[in-house]
Amino acid sequence: MPPRSHFPFIGLLSSLLAALLTVSVLGGVARADDTYPAAPAGTAVPVDIDDTVAQATAEHALETVQDIVDTAPGAAPSDATTGADLTMALRDLALTRDDLPSDLQDDAAQLLARPGTAHRPPPGYPSQGIECTPGSGLPCYTAPEAAPLCSASICVHYVQGAYAPSSGSDVPAPGYPNAVLNVMTNVANRYVAAGYRTPVSDGNEFDVYLADLGKRGLYGYCTTDQRVAGHVTAAAYCVLDNDYAEFGPVPGPLGNLQVTAAHEYFHAVQFAYDVNEDGWLLEATATWAEDEVYPAINDNIQYLKGGPLGQPAQPLDHRKGLAPYGAWIFFRYLSEHFAADAGGMPVIVRDIWDLAAGPANARQAISAALAARGTDLRTQFGRFAAANRRPALNYSEGAAYPRAKLWRGVKLSPSRRSVSDSVELKHLASRTIRFKSKFRGKAHLRVHVDGPKRKKGGYVLVTIKKKGQAPVTKLVKVNRKGDKTKRYQFGKSVQWIEITFANAGKKDSTAKVSASAR
Repeated sequence: MPPRSHFPFIGLLSSLLAALLTVSVLGGVARADDTYPAAPAGTAVPVDIDDTVAQATAEHALETVQDIVDTAPGAAPSDATTGADLTMALRDLALTRDDLPSDLQDDAAQLLARPGTAHRPPPGYPSQGIECTPGSGLPCYTAPEAAPLCSASICVHYVQGAYAPSSGSDVPAPGYPNAVLNVMTNVANRYVAAGYRTPVSDGNEFDVYLADLGKRGLYGYCTTDQRVAGHVTAAAYCVLDNDYAEFGPVPGPLGNLQVTAAHEYFHAVQFAYDVNEDGWLLEATATWAEDEVYPAINDNIQYLKGGPLGQPAQPLDHRKGLAPYGAWIFFRYLSEHFAADAGGMPVIVRDIWDLAAGPANARQAISAALAARGTDLRTQFGRFAAANRRPALNYSEGAAYPRAKLWRGVKLSPSRRSVSDSVELKHLASRTIRFKSKFRGKAHLRVHVDGPKRKKGGYVLVTIKKKGQAPVTKLVKVNRKGDKTKRYQFGKSVQWIEITFANAGKKDSTAKVSASAR
């Protein structure tokens, strides 16, 4: 199943700055725009770097959305590696829309517009009356709209006509709008009961539009049609598929509707805190939330291969592919270790979002939430890294999770007694090396570790597995430089010893280890 929102915004600042510090003119004038007069050949033309980079970043955001909607019709809904993060791409477009050249701003507005025209935000709502355009690549109703189906807080919009599955028509299945309203109401009530903010009002009920997204390889998306800039709140609307008939038997149309509604509506909730928060935090916690609301569906397990379980050497905040989705497991770890709840949902993720409102970034919000619980990111990320080596023992549903991969496995024996190695240790990532004992008598393993400094986020753990016993994990108390030499029993009663290096810091580093058995 493709991700419901996954194409993180990738800034072009470094490459653009290099390219735009000067504009070389050879045999004519090369200009970033028409505001600069012609200069003699061979001279450098001054460029307003900030404005030029902002424009290029906005154009990249527009191209990203256009690429998604252009390729989506050929996407395979059953393939979890093909989906595109339309929600995040549209979010980025909304944030950068005003930096586009005037001739492209209309293109952006049409992509951000609601599929239907029956909803009219009240005067003063900053959408400036943008309307969708048929053929833009995103849904735009061409059939007459039915009267919306509304509860006290949610309205479901759809078109009239005869339902024809897989026809490309936006007409929903009979009775389907009622099912959507019931599911969306349940989702919204769960988040309210858990203490989350409600989505910012546009002066009306929260709007959900039904359209044939399946033909586009998409499950759903939420975005804002407001003009937004900076770390602000924003109103949102959602678009969901009109039947989920194209997405296979597991978890089925209702299951797909439920987890998509829970995931996408949580993005609308997030926009009520900060529409411009780190994209990986938005995606990871939305994927976490869908499992909290509908725990029996477990659709988010498929994303674990892209996150810290499947790719422990990859940063937790990695922005490409399935990584932001797979990062939900970090919030599951925090939820299970800080289990206080409200409305049936762990409080710690809500606290993170309370702290993320405004200019605070994801790291700052997570660190503050952990500090309020008497711990820190270094400690919890380190323990998380070691726990991921044995998910069945460390998560309530861990028997279904993949195990985090080893960096290296080494067999030590009387014929091979020592090994030394080093490896890159990226920020918010981990590496684990295993020493397997092949000694038949008494032996000890002397290990020297050298990782990031403690103040830079370094954390080291040792896990010892004795025969007939469960593995035991302990902290390796490294010095302030990240070094430590330790001696462990390694005879015939020991199966293996693992050393896990974790880097909760902001910068990439290196992990080094030397081990000798005697």
